[in-house]
Amino acid sequence: MLIDILKVLFISALPVAEIRGGLPLALHLGFSNLEALALGFIGNTAIVVPAILVLRKFKQYLVRVRVIRYLYYRMMRKVYIKRNLIRKYGKYALFLFVAIPLPFTGAWTASVAAAFFNFPLRAALAIIACGVLVSGLIILAASNVVIFGSRLW
Repeated sequence: MLIDILKVLFISALPVAEIRGGLPLALHLGFSNLEALALGFIGNTAIVVPAILVLRKFKQYLVRVRVIRYLYYRMMRKVYIKRNLIRKYGKYALFLFVAIPLPFTGAWTASVAAAFFNFPLRAALAIIACGVLVSGLIILAASNVVIFGSRLW
């Protein structure tokens, strides 16, 4: 059971998978809907504060590492494309950016955006956490339909 919990937390914390991968995995491993949502949420939001702090302090050193550079610039492309929306709508755009469960629109990319636009750390964490929760609810509903047919809850 502990190994399964760690698997879900780890997958949910990965930059590409995030809650979109961790939550269906948790359901597949037999966790209840609430447990799956909680584990996916915890795993995905646990990276927000460290990611923002590290990006603010060590960005120029991190981009020297090939794998990190690739992921960072890929996320920055998304942020750059949405920069006008984020500047205009601020926290609401950041929330929607996370809440819509599409590739490269999760907590990691939002953390890059929050660091880039100098969002206050507490506000960024709250906004991203709310977005992850909404994204998790969408993924949970979709996963239940796919895994269990028409049973949503």
